[in-house]
Amino acid sequence: MTRSIEPMMDFFLREKGELIHINGVQQTALIRDAVDKISAADEKIIRAATPIQTGDFIDYRNARYLITSEIDHNGQSYRSRIRKCNYTIAVNWNGNVKWFDAIVEGKSFSVDAGIMISMPEGTIHVYLQDNADTRAITLSQRFYNTHQPFKVEGIDRTVNGIIKLSCSLGSISTPYDDVENNMADRWKYEISHTYALTIDNGSSANVMIHDILQLNCTVTDDGDPISNPSITFSSSDPNMVSIDNQGKVMGIEVGEATITAKLTYHPNVQGAIEIKTVETMTHTYTISLTGNPTIKIGQSTSYTSHIYDNGTEVFDQSVQWSLRNQDNSTPIMGSITASTGNSATMKGGSSSGYINKYIVLTAVLTSDPTITLEKTIQLKSLF
Repeated sequence: MTRSIEPMMDFFLREKGELIHINGVQQTALIRDAVDKISAADEKIIRAATPIQTGDFIDYRNARYLITSEIDHNGQSYRSRIRKCNYTIAVNWNGNVKWFDAIVEGKSFSVDAGIMISMPEGTIHVYLQDNADTRAITLSQRFYNTHQPFKVEGIDRTVNGIIKLSCSLGSISTPYDDVENNMADRWKYEISHTYALTIDNGSSANVMIHDILQLNCTVTDDGDPISNPSITFSSSDPNMVSIDNQGKVMGIEVGEATITAKLTYHPNVQGAIEIKTVETMTHTYTISLTGNPTIKIGQSTSYTSHIYDNGTEVFDQSVQWSLRNQDNSTPIMGSITASTGNSATMKGGSSSGYINKYIVLTAVLTSDPTITLEKTIQLKSLF
């Protein structure tokens, strides 16, 4: 008598399921390769205990997938095919830029039937989740992919949950397009930005096996903090240290790995922290400094030190402050006018000869002078 495999799969789902995120919500699922041979498209089979729908996003092992097939429901679990989103594309609506995770193909097949489709040269298909933002995309909309401009020629909404765009190779708008960063009409509506990302937990930390450390990041644009920035995290060795899309680090096995945080839509803007998984915790102090990277001559600004022990901020430690010119010349082109164990107020020198030169603010941990951090600050004109 042949036993159905479905009850067995449901058992494995309960006992061996992996943590994933479905549209940002943590769930448990079984995921396996859809085919035995390696192919250009990363396609997998997902089985989840919670309802899933075509067009749902699945975050799995530091990658984002899109559910592309109909859903098979056996009463206990839900099964479907997922494909890895291989690109993000930016769509610009008169200066309102939104980025979308997408499946982009030069040679395509039907996502629901797997049928090969012949496509003209210079044409691509883009598969997007069907939502309020993607429904605003219109014919003739321009965007970039792999530093090439494309124009939307057709929009297909026949598959529930997915929008398919048929796009042709377009032309570059030299005055306005940011080709390097794959953004159409960027400079038509936007001034240039200077982004910076800092992992607030310091440069290194320890975490106990199976314990969790929350990473916090500060992202600035021209020195001004950005609220709710989109950040992508990755681990150099997920078998030692894992991290999810919310910045939660978990120690898996004794060892170490580098955690990298990148500004999702400007991946060259990034920060890193060394994480060591340990069995016994010891003190590992690090310092981070917050404050504007520029100061106008003759003006004052404040800086704050944050002290972390194994990535968690502590408040029983203090720092000593000092200031020097970046080139170690004298006189120093600024002064510390007030300071405490956690903050300092610095005033830039008044000479116009200091404009566009650099001074360095240093914080030294009082209890351990080997732990220091420097912040380079540029002196700017008053005007």
